[in-house]
Amino acid sequence: LIGRWCISSLPFVAIKHKNPLPPIEIKKIYPINLHSFLDIPSHPSIHLPRLHLVLHRTMYKYLALPAAATGMNLLLAVLLLPQSNSRASAANLIPARHEGGISESLTCADSQGEETCMSPSMVPLNDTVGGPVPAARDPHLRQMPGVDFKAYVPPDVSEFYKEAPGSRTAAGHKFNGQAGKFINMTPDRLGLYWDSGRGGPGHFSGTVNGFSASGTATFPGHVFFLGKTSDPADALCKFVVQPHISVYYCDPYSESRGELARAHAYEKRDISELTGRDLEMYSKHLYNLQFMDKYKEFTGNEWLAFYPRDPPRHKIWPADYFGQEHRVQTSETQFVAMPPWEELRSYELDHQKRKESDEIPLRQYRSPEPTMDITLTAVSCAPRIFEIQNFISHTEADHILMLTNRTHDLRPSTTGDSRRPSDHDNTRTSLNTWVDREESPIIDAIYRRVADLLEMDEALLRKRTPEEHPELGSIKGSIAEPLQMVHYEVGQEYTAHHDFGYSQMSDPYEPSRSINVLLYLNDVEEGGETSFPRWMNAETMGSLDVKPEKGKAVLFYMLLPDGNSDDLTQHAALPVFKGEKWMSNLWIWDPFKS
Repeated sequence: LIGRWCISSLPFVAIKHKNPLPPIEIKKIYPINLHSFLDIPSHPSIHLPRLHLVLHRTMYKYLALPAAATGMNLLLAVLLLPQSNSRASAANLIPARHEGGISESLTCADSQGEETCMSPSMVPLNDTVGGPVPAARDPHLRQMPGVDFKAYVPPDVSEFYKEAPGSRTAAGHKFNGQAGKFINMTPDRLGLYWDSGRGGPGHFSGTVNGFSASGTATFPGHVFFLGKTSDPADALCKFVVQPHISVYYCDPYSESRGELARAHAYEKRDISELTGRDLEMYSKHLYNLQFMDKYKEFTGNEWLAFYPRDPPRHKIWPADYFGQEHRVQTSETQFVAMPPWEELRSYELDHQKRKESDEIPLRQYRSPEPTMDITLTAVSCAPRIFEIQNFISHTEADHILMLTNRTHDLRPSTTGDSRRPSDHDNTRTSLNTWVDREESPIIDAIYRRVADLLEMDEALLRKRTPEEHPELGSIKGSIAEPLQMVHYEVGQEYTAHHDFGYSQMSDPYEPSRSINVLLYLNDVEEGGETSFPRWMNAETMGSLDVKPEKGKAVLFYMLLPDGNSDDLTQHAALPVFKGEKWMSNLWIWDPFKS
């Protein structure tokens, strides 16, 4: 504390002796981060305000700021340090993050009969967002030995048939695709390229910023490389995809050149070239890689997030067995008659939270019943997929199509980096556009109905007022994307892919797509199914194919209850053989949209 007092005094001494202040009233605001001053671990149970001290000119003479900071340091240290060892309940608070030194590794020690692993200098960072976390109460979350983390352990496939564990065996899959995540453990911005093996330059798949990751759906035997150009000869790292291994990392600073499949770098770099910030990021990746091995050993699954990733903040409906049903009631009843276009366009949407006494907009065009019953039926347990019949009315589906064709331009769908599409976009041959919630009261009603389906506050799916969800701080934007409208003609398809991406490690909350509510807007004469080729079952190695039917919704979760991305959600839009297909995706993010 004395050292901090002396250091913080220097600027004021310099001001007084070298640049005397004019004889007028001058005020300056100094923000003080009390956690930084105290040098104590931040913790969800310790909520320190960010203070702003207003100093008058005469106070500089007496060094009031360092003196006041010293006093506050002493007082708060006495009052708050005893609380720094308490732990937040995983069911109620998002866990804190950790960081550590570059040369350390996770060390394990036996503590009261239980092995615990932690870096000697791990310091929790205060990135807690308060509030209930329903997913953290999932019965299949298990405490990992030696790691302060509850991991999701998939149930035995027999339980999907309401039978005793071990009575059935998983059937396996004909489809051998998987996720591929490629980590850039350097500060350089690199391109991710797919090497087709036919010679020539690589095919661009995405941009990978320094100490970040990118990914794509892939197959065993595929070859990728990271480099500043598309020339395979200039590659910094090269990867050959192996079965059941999804995470690959480019680490030219490691003493070990690594296995060709996981971590091979053609160039050896000196770690002393990294800045302090780069060392911190590199260190976090090392911890993540160590955790990744422990996680796979414990759960059998690849860890596709960054450790530690918080559990999803939003409810995940249980899918304990095939055919399991859940029922929800909503006041957002269906439109059964189309309002005149002029009336729809002139209607001003009220984005304030609706009270029970408030009149439902355009009631005269809706179903006469005061409420609507929604039934979710589990068609897959791993991944969690639900069908909802008649979720939207034919009138609502027609309105979405009319809005799309009347006010929007359909463009070719793309994959990869949004700023630079993938070079091999024959994987997706459809057309798409986007429709905002605010474009009509019918679209608004569908968003509100989706919120009730997910047992989520509809305010999260729109721009919020300062009073709504203060636990999210200054983040007031919707956690949902606009409706993505997609059109497939005969022969068009979208090959197996994942909807989730890989967030930046620099973002402590790791925002990610978490939920997809898929809406079918017409009946397809033949083909066009939504196919999940890797669903777990004990009867067939084939895919689970959901038939597109007008008004039906399909709900699936892309995050597991422990926050890991669910690789099994890989899905495809099968080719349309006869007719056409119209559908929309409503993607919802966790904990908020990036």
